[in-house]
Amino acid sequence: MKTVLHKADERGSAEHGWLHSRFSFSFADYHNRDRMGFGALRVINDDIIEPEGGFRMHPHQDMEIITIVLRGALEHEDTVGNRGIISAGQIQYMSAGSGIQHSEFNPSFTERVELFQIWIHPNEKGLIPRYTQRDCNDLDSMNRWSLIASGDGRKKSMQISQDVTIKTSRLYPGHTLVSDPIKPGHGRLLFVVDGEVNACGHTLKRRDELQVIGDDTFEITAEKDAHLILFDVPLDRP
Repeated sequence: MKTVLHKADERGSAEHGWLHSRFSFSFADYHNRDRMGFGALRVINDDIIEPEGGFRMHPHQDMEIITIVLRGALEHEDTVGNRGIISAGQIQYMSAGSGIQHSEFNPSFTERVELFQIWIHPNEKGLIPRYTQRDCNDLDSMNRWSLIASGDGRKKSMQISQDVTIKTSRLYPGHTLVSDPIKPGHGRLLFVVDGEVNACGHTLKRRDELQVIGDDTFEITAEKDAHLILFDVPLDRP
C-alpha cells in the first residue's frame, strides 16, 4: 500500500476580499504540476464567502460539481432554470455536461458561508446538464460511514456520472472506522474536515489529506472529535 500525506498548510490559496480560498489541487492562479488532481477527482476547494459576496454567472462544461455547505447558506441560479438555497448540512450537485452557466452567492447581510467545492471528471462527455440538492442533516454518520454520493445512487445517495463513492463520518475520540474494499484501478483519499485521526501510520489534523493507493483496507482512529470525508475514485480518468 502506498500513502501520500498532504498537510493543510501545503495547499494553494487565494484572497479576493469577498472570497478566501484554499486549494488542495492546482486551481485558478495556483499551479503545482505535482498537484493536478487524484485520478477522476480534480478539485477540492475550501472556500469562505463574505456576506453578499459570490461568483457571478460563469460557464462550466464536462465536470461533475458537488458543493458541501458547512456554515451559512448559498444561493444557486443557472441557465437551465434551476434556483435554490442550500444551507449548512446540505449538498448541491450540478453536472455541467454539454455546457451550463451558473452563479453562487451568499445571500446573508451578516453571516459568512463556508463550503467545499468538489469537481470530478465525468465518465462521459456531452451529457445533459443536471442539478439537484439534498439535505444530509438526517444522516446517521456518528462513528460510521454515510454515503453521500455514488455512481449508482445506492442508499439514497446523490447519483453522479462517474464510478465514485463519497462518504462522510463523525468520529468520537477512540473510535475506529475501516475503509471498504476497493475496486481494481481505484484509489482513496481521506480528507479531515475537523479534528484529528491516525491512519496508515500518519497523524492527520484539520484539513489534512491522505492519498491511499492499494487494495487493502485500512483503519482510521480518532484522537479527537473528527469530521471526515472519504473519496473512492478511478485513478485513470477519461
